[in-house]
Amino acid sequence: MQNRSGKRKVAARIGRSYKFTNKRHPEKAIFAIALGVISLFGICAVIYLSFKEQGGTRPGFGLTGLLAVIFSLTGEILSILSFRDRDSFYVLSWVGTILNLLVLIGVALLFSWGLRA
Repeated sequence: MQNRSGKRKVAARIGRSYKFTNKRHPEKAIFAIALGVISLFGICAVIYLSFKEQGGTRPGFGLTGLLAVIFSLTGEILSILSFRDRDSFYVLSWVGTILNLLVLIGVALLFSWGLRA
């Protein structure tokens, strides 16, 4: 394409503009999400098996619940610590924080409902 002066005009680039960066996802946040998912599946399995046995529990159910709380607390601490990492994306840190907090709230509600019964 040429303009009035006869020089070639560089076509404008249409589309996304990319910005290259050295940012990365913190390993602590990734590990925190993994711990949150494991604890969420553990709690869901305990709830499902308790309903399946019509309220009857086994000692393994309590151990699974305790491990889920420990994993979730560890994941919460790791996800909060991952906010200290500079030059990092914080999306996974937020996901890990919210996921582990929801699991802890769910376990607290489960225990409070169990104490009322």
